[in-house]
Amino acid sequence: MRALLVYNPNATTTNPAVTDVIARALSAELKLEVAPTKRRDHASYLAAGAADEGMDVVVALGGDGTVNEVIQGLACTETALAIVPGGSTNVWARTLGLPNDAIEATSRLLNHLGEHRMRRVNLGTANGRYFCFSAGYGYDAAVVAAVERRHRLKKTVRQASFLWSGVTAYAGGYDRRRADITVSVPGEEALGGCKAAVCCNSSPYTFLGPWPAQLCPTAHLEDDLAVTALTKLSLPSLLRLAHAALRGGDVAGLSATRLWGSLASVEFTNPTPLPLQLDGDYVGEETVVELRSVPRGLTVVA
Repeated sequence: MRALLVYNPNATTTNPAVTDVIARALSAELKLEVAPTKRRDHASYLAAGAADEGMDVVVALGGDGTVNEVIQGLACTETALAIVPGGSTNVWARTLGLPNDAIEATSRLLNHLGEHRMRRVNLGTANGRYFCFSAGYGYDAAVVAAVERRHRLKKTVRQASFLWSGVTAYAGGYDRRRADITVSVPGEEALGGCKAAVCCNSSPYTFLGPWPAQLCPTAHLEDDLAVTALTKLSLPSLLRLAHAALRGGDVAGLSATRLWGSLASVEFTNPTPLPLQLDGDYVGEETVVELRSVPRGLTVVA
């Protein structure tokens, strides 16, 4: 089996020694090539090249951002994605049932490859870019942008950096007055006046340590997209949302939320540009976000 190991040298929880151990373990079972990422979106280029060459699998060693880049090159091809978690949160790897430890995940991965355990799962797109598990528009994207500006803090305290950035974004980093988001679902009357919106391709939306946050509780890898919109962005409403999401996902009963499920498409619009994040990576500001479900868009080893 031919494979390419794409790794991010700057991933939060990996280092050269760990990468070397993983590469040697994979090389014992696979015809392996190894390539580090050198710049943003380099992993997409490497993955697309592997798919074009007919490689069987691309192994992504890194966090959710690395995985997101790799799927840009693998979506709708016959080359499979395998994940070895190396980031601070590793949402999609954990959603697929992989251990959060890179060495343990490598062992599990080799077992799955030996048993040919692969599955075809859905993806989403936002303005044409693929995402694995979430696309956030507004507040949560502002939090992600704040985390990326504090890379050293993220490297040091990991997931606690999101809590700190959430506080700073609410306190002044995100202008809530600019948010007047309209959520447009085919066949329904558009809902305006929203303050933030999240589209999920799977659940959970994220993890806080060992606890999954179920922000779009009906989302599933074999289903179309799910959306949760916030009609109010006050501190009490955010705290109630976080509490409900971490206590099993009963967010539908909150007065400041509106939920949709099994959507083939949905559109977010705002009068002025708002930040957008995909799989925990800030991708810029947009006035229109067109979201589409891509059924069976990716083969994953899991």
